[in-house]
Amino acid sequence: MSFRPAHLLRLAVPAALVAGSLVALTSSSGSAAQPDLYQPPYPAAHQTGKPEFEPNAVVVKFKKKSTSSARHAAVAKVRATTEDSVSSDVVKLKGDLPAQDLLKKVQTDPSVELASLNYKRRISATPNDTYYAVNQQTSLNTVRVPAAWDLSKSTGNQIVAVLDTGVDAGHPDLVGHLVTGYNAVSSTRPNPVDDNGHGTMTLGIIAAGANNGIGVAGVGWNVKAMPVKVMGADGSGYDADIAEGINWAVGHGAKVINMSLGAPGYDAVLDKAVANAIAHGVVVVAAAGNDGTDVVQYPAAFYGVIAVGATSPGGVKTDFSSYGSWVDLAAPGFNILTTGARSLTPAGKAPYWFCTGTSCSAPIVAGVAALVRNKWPTFTPVQVESRLKTLARDAGPRGTDPYYGAGILDAYAALGGRFAPDFPVSGSDGNDQPERAISVSPESSPLETTIGAEGDVDWFEVTSEAARNLRIAVTGADFQPIYAENMGPRVQVYDGTLLALGSAVKAFPDIDPVSQEPQWGPLTASVDVGANPGSTYIAVSNDNGSRDTRAYSLNITEEGTGGAGSGTDYSLRDAQPEDRSTISDLSTRPFVTFARPVVASTVTASTVRLVNAKSGATIGATVGYDATTRQAVITPTGGLTDNTAYRIQVLEGITETNGDEVLPVSSGFATADLAPQKLTFDATGAYLAANLTWKIPPTPDLDQVMVRRNSTSQAPTPTTGTLVYSGAASAYKNTGLAQGVTYTYGAWVKDRGGKFSLIATSQLLGMKTVLTPSSTLINYGGSITLTGSTLRIDKLAYAGLPTNLYVRPKNSSTFKLLAALKTSSTGTVSLSYKPTVSSVFMMTFPGNTDLMGTRTPDITVQVAPTISATLAPAAIRLGQAAAISGYVAPAHAGQTVYLQQYGSKVWKSIASVKLSASGKYAFGIKPAVRGQVAYRVWFPGDADHAQAFTANKILTIS
Repeated sequence: MSFRPAHLLRLAVPAALVAGSLVALTSSSGSAAQPDLYQPPYPAAHQTGKPEFEPNAVVVKFKKKSTSSARHAAVAKVRATTEDSVSSDVVKLKGDLPAQDLLKKVQTDPSVELASLNYKRRISATPNDTYYAVNQQTSLNTVRVPAAWDLSKSTGNQIVAVLDTGVDAGHPDLVGHLVTGYNAVSSTRPNPVDDNGHGTMTLGIIAAGANNGIGVAGVGWNVKAMPVKVMGADGSGYDADIAEGINWAVGHGAKVINMSLGAPGYDAVLDKAVANAIAHGVVVVAAAGNDGTDVVQYPAAFYGVIAVGATSPGGVKTDFSSYGSWVDLAAPGFNILTTGARSLTPAGKAPYWFCTGTSCSAPIVAGVAALVRNKWPTFTPVQVESRLKTLARDAGPRGTDPYYGAGILDAYAALGGRFAPDFPVSGSDGNDQPERAISVSPESSPLETTIGAEGDVDWFEVTSEAARNLRIAVTGADFQPIYAENMGPRVQVYDGTLLALGSAVKAFPDIDPVSQEPQWGPLTASVDVGANPGSTYIAVSNDNGSRDTRAYSLNITEEGTGGAGSGTDYSLRDAQPEDRSTISDLSTRPFVTFARPVVASTVTASTVRLVNAKSGATIGATVGYDATTRQAVITPTGGLTDNTAYRIQVLEGITETNGDEVLPVSSGFATADLAPQKLTFDATGAYLAANLTWKIPPTPDLDQVMVRRNSTSQAPTPTTGTLVYSGAASAYKNTGLAQGVTYTYGAWVKDRGGKFSLIATSQLLGMKTVLTPSSTLINYGGSITLTGSTLRIDKLAYAGLPTNLYVRPKNSSTFKLLAALKTSSTGTVSLSYKPTVSSVFMMTFPGNTDLMGTRTPDITVQVAPTISATLAPAAIRLGQAAAISGYVAPAHAGQTVYLQQYGSKVWKSIASVKLSASGKYAFGIKPAVRGQVAYRVWFPGDADHAQAFTANKILTIS
């Protein structure tokens, strides 16, 4: 009897294959044909995961202030030789002593700053055949490179150095995309010629010419790459050469360095070279490794390096990709079509190879890093790394995890494009902890289920009435290199208190002793244990940490020799919420139940924590422990936040009552993507504008705040009304509004899942302001009364509204505040004012949190000067003279006034004179005919005053 439940789980990983195959191409379109596949030997190095180093050599960095003689003396003292100049940044010493002994002696010399074993690093992908055609764009679409090209197709002067096996510089897809390179491996062969093929593959992923009608498109589209040879024909190289290559690249203008190489073993000298590159503003990218284990890989694990894991074309972690806390990002690294070295391409094949491994993932990230650096040239390496990680799409366990790091690269978002949804993840499977173990027995074997998520562990429980021997075997699906994900079964067995009874792992196929080829096929991990009466627990996982949707089988038989007990004890019986579960109740209090009694005083907020799985930040909480139930309950301060990934962590420091230390355990869960909380929103009225402010509630997956309006009293919906604002700011000024209109605003929070919060509304009522003068024309010295009103458009009055009365001279464009008034209970204001010049008046209401602002039209009041006139004498004889004289107030010194005479029913100017400094004037009159003649004096007006006339004066001539 067997079953295939919908639940899935995971654990650790085996070394898998790294490959680059050759493919013949049809025409210049680059479409893959069905060629005979070239299959080089499988790289045995991926089965060890052990550090290797040169046996009788060390690598040394001398102190900057040490003299040349002191350096030579240090070399002689340890009876070593060197091919390097002692003045170089990095010097390799070779002697007769074993490397470890030579290192001890060198480290004691006062002239030496750093010394290390000369570790060997290996390329993270090697040519291998492939069993199905791979479309290049499939992988690039996973990281949205084609969309990113719409935003940027240039890396400018951001030179990318590729530290590898060299390059085929004459490859037609690379010609024009290379700058001068360097050979750190051989001092006699300066050109970095690729004698392995790996370097041409990795460099082509970054720099192959795009849109040139041939071959493949490099991620950088139009990039300049610097080939630096640091590894030889066998695909391996030593740290001394790698450090030399880094220093050379930094000194010759590299802005990004890609290292598709790595191995275990920390080297302080190599670390220093990497740190120096970063300090000089160089972004350093490295392959995470292909061991398929959590063994730390260098240089990927050095501080500041962007370590890249590999996924399938669809974005699923491959079985060969190394994993651990040093992994920063993931990108496709399975069957990536790229350039191949022509001299190493079999006859009849086109020089384009399929590349598989984290070697092929790292260049994708390096190419995007160069695009980012070109768009933001001032970005530091830390800022580039932060942008790539922050905008990555989550994959695998929610949050930052050991398998994908911050997630899968999103090139489009990194270059400023819109986000894309995170990659889906399998939910909880119901058997993530011993408390939820699935009951099994020899009679029900074999059972079938799947490892459906990275790091998943499936728990099973066997109940025995009496002591007996059990053989527990787990067999994965067919392990083949054509699959990006395979299962290397790991089985761990525990007694009823979760003390270890035995364990077994089969991480990778055996190597045939004759052909030296892997023996592909299903892998089985089997262990014999002695089961006591009661419960026996079984934990099944994938040693390489990847998921495999193909079923594995669990077979339990009553046989074998039992076992003495091996493996590591398990610390927990339960953790809630379940691993990979999604909960909707934000008041949930996570808890863990220990497998065995623990010392209560060691259970604290420091040893049992809840953290944000994305940022790693500790969530403020209290921890209560109940010794009776052995349960530690975490009470988050303020509860949980929606759409957030959390991780329950049991850390070092908890002691069992028997004195044993509780080993660290981690379990993750997420909160449901609930609709966002409602905004705190307010609109304040202004003249022809509204000032909008809001406070965004905690929204981990914030997409935008959206504000819309209606020019009525009815609130808009997310799809009706006028869109006012969308973005992530906290305030906005809505301009271009009309006067005397009521506006109703609606505001929402929208999350990345497209969910809207409840509407937050704010209404601004339309207002109308009127200003009326008692007269629009007055004489100088006179007064006017300005009467105004500010009413709602339905004529409702508000007492106490602040209104501002402004005035400006008619010949000026600048208003000045005349008076700050407040409306009466009827909404009116009044002010008496004596203007001295012609003036323009207007009144405003600035608006408030409920009312729109208003402004009256400009009102002009003309001020005419006063002009006196005296006619003397008023009667004369023909031939005699009279005079008209007077003054203008205010005085207009130098201004011309005119004497006008009435005749033929019109006034005509007959003389003019300029006013004196005091504004006086005088005209002499000597009429030529008898009768009565009317005269007046005309002031024509200017910028300050209106025109004015004297009273009519009648002169009688006899």
